Amino acid sequence: MENALYVGLSQQMVLERQMDMVANNIANMNTTAYRAQRPVFQEFMMDAGPANPVSFVLDYGIARDSRGGVMTPTDNPFDLALNGEGFLSVETPDGVRYTRNGHFTLDPDGRVVTREGYALMDDGGGEIIVDDPTLGTPVISADGTVAQGETIIGRVGMFTFENEQALRAVGDSLFEAGDGATAQPAEADTRLVQGMLESSNVQPVVEMTRMIELQRRYQTTQNLITSEDELQRTAIQRLGKVSQG
Repeated sequence: MENALYVGLSQQMVLERQMDMVANNIANMNTTAYRAQRPVFQEFMMDAGPANPVSFVLDYGIARDSRGGVMTPTDNPFDLALNGEGFLSVETPDGVRYTRNGHFTLDPDGRVVTREGYALMDDGGGEIIVDDPTLGTPVISADGTVAQGETIIGRVGMFTFENEQALRAVGDSLFEAGDGATAQPAEADTRLVQGMLESSNVQPVVEMTRMIELQRRYQTTQNLITSEDELQRTAIQRLGKVSQG
């Protein structure tokens, strides 16, 4: 009977983890280029006797939904959206990080930066600097080339990863290339779109439905744990009466 309680508790921990993910997805449904997250679990078998293995669930990791969000037009020529797989790279105090959040602006030095002040990098690892306003508004082509009139400033770096799931989220819509995540130039079918931003790919109705389902499953598991606890209490009481008799 104790195994049933432990299995029930394991299930509740899994459901709580799933609920955290759903809540986080809902909270970020308006975050630019946010990718919905799903927990990944694996089975853990415990030996409780030759004929009585007990199956538990372990939290293994996070899987991100790689589907792109809807493109939304803006009036900012420094807003960039990626049409296809890939990430933009920015320089942070902790090193190069990757993002699909293409909301950029110019700082006083003419650098194209994120709202946190991280510089957008070109395909060679340098900063993209627009410091001559007399040349006009920069035009960014689909292949990332940045030009002011006849002057080519640079080319926005676009990168892909063979194992995108190995990227680690570090906050502010940024990702760090961890073990197994090596950046390489994006394929030719990945295009950059100027004056647009990618919306979150979270589907609010789906997430709310999943939240209700998780609440019901949690309550069902709680009822099972309560029933097992009462069964143990009843068994102990009866054994006590038999011993006294």
